[in-house]
Amino acid sequence: MKMNINVSRIILPIILVFTFKLNAQQKVYSKQEIGKFKENEQFYINKKVKKVLRDLKVNFEIAYVAGGWSEEMSFIVLRFSNRKDEYQLQQKGIKPARLTLFIKEQDVETNKLFYSETKRIGFYRDSLKNKSNQQILKNYKNLTVGMIYANSEEPETKKE
Repeated sequence: MKMNINVSRIILPIILVFTFKLNAQQKVYSKQEIGKFKENEQFYINKKVKKVLRDLKVNFEIAYVAGGWSEEMSFIVLRFSNRKDEYQLQQKGIKPARLTLFIKEQDVETNKLFYSETKRIGFYRDSLKNKSNQQILKNYKNLTVGMIYANSEEPETKKE
């Protein structure tokens, strides 16, 4: 009986530390870390968009949504630099940080959130300064992540 109590005193703290460590690794605090979402994609597949947004501790500058057709997955693209800064990074051979969340749902109601015949649906930080990522994307937060594309702000590699 004493051995069971001693073992549980050792195992429980180990499990707690491991759990907190896993959760801590998922947080992304800078543009240079955005690529972690791709590295940890399996952690986010079949989870809600709000889980990704909760772990994203960097405000995006621009978000746009597209898709909404039966032939294409709907997706949300988060860009972390404004257009001018993105252009300057590209001129220096640096890939701007970007996070794309592909959405599983393809029902009529979901497709309405993504499809517009007249213009791209976009959300710009400069006009929404006091809002969090989750507040800006509130209509999309309960959708399910099907796939992720992400890259950090990093130098482009030459393909040979």
